[in-house]
Amino acid sequence: MGFGNHFLDGLKPQDIAALQPHLRKVVLAQNQSLAKAWGPVVRSTLPVSAIISVILEMQDGRQIETRTIGCESGFGLLHALGSSTSYETVITQIGGEAFVIDQREFAACARASPTLMESIVRHGQATIVQSAQAVACNALHDVKQRLARWLLMTQDRVSHDALPLTQQHLAVMLAVQRTTVTAAASELQREGAIAYRRGHITVLDRDLLLRRSCECYETIESGVKKLFASPGADQPHGFH
Repeated sequence: MGFGNHFLDGLKPQDIAALQPHLRKVVLAQNQSLAKAWGPVVRSTLPVSAIISVILEMQDGRQIETRTIGCESGFGLLHALGSSTSYETVITQIGGEAFVIDQREFAACARASPTLMESIVRHGQATIVQSAQAVACNALHDVKQRLARWLLMTQDRVSHDALPLTQQHLAVMLAVQRTTVTAAASELQREGAIAYRRGHITVLDRDLLLRRSCECYETIESGVKKLFASPGADQPHGFH
C-alpha cells in the first residue's frame, strides 16, 4: 500500500523500513507556517493532498512564490544533507494530509543509506528545475499564461478540478497585484477555461487551459521526468 507521496513511494524497501518508525501522518491547515526565513527546519514535510508554498520576501514586504511542493516531493529534503536553516518562508497553501519526519532522524537515515541520499538529491534537483523555470516564466510570460501554468500544476497535485485559492495566494504566486490576478482569472473564465470566484477556482476545460499556458508547464514536467528516468532512478514520473 502506497503512501500517496512520490518521494516515499519511490524509495527502496530498506529505506522505507528505516524511515517508517519515524514518519507521522498529519493534517496541515491552510496558511500553516512550516518554516520561517532564516529559522530552523525542524522536520521534513512530505505532502499527500496538501500543497506547500515556498516564498521569498523583499525588504519592502513584497513577496513572491519561488516554487510549490505537492505529493511529488517534500520540503526539508536537502536540509537533511546540509544546513538545517531555511532561507525562505514556507506555508501550507492548500490544506491536507502530509507525512512529517524529525529532521535529525531523517538526517541520520540519509547518512546511513547511499540510496536514500541519492533519492533526496534527485528530488532536490527536480525542485531546482521548477524554480529555475519559474524565474524565466515570471520574466518572459504574461500573467494569464503564468496563471494557467500554475493552475495546471495545482490541479495535478490535488487530483480534482476545484482549487481553493485565495486572491492573496495567487498574487504572491504571480508576483502581481490582486487586481491583476482578478483580470487574468476573469479572462480565463470568459474563455471557458475556469470558473472563478473569490477564494475558489474550478477548472472547466483542461485542454483549453493547456493552450493558454506558456511552454513552462510542459518544460517542467518533461525535465522532471528526464531526471527520474536517468540511470539509477526509481521514480519515472513528474509532477503528476
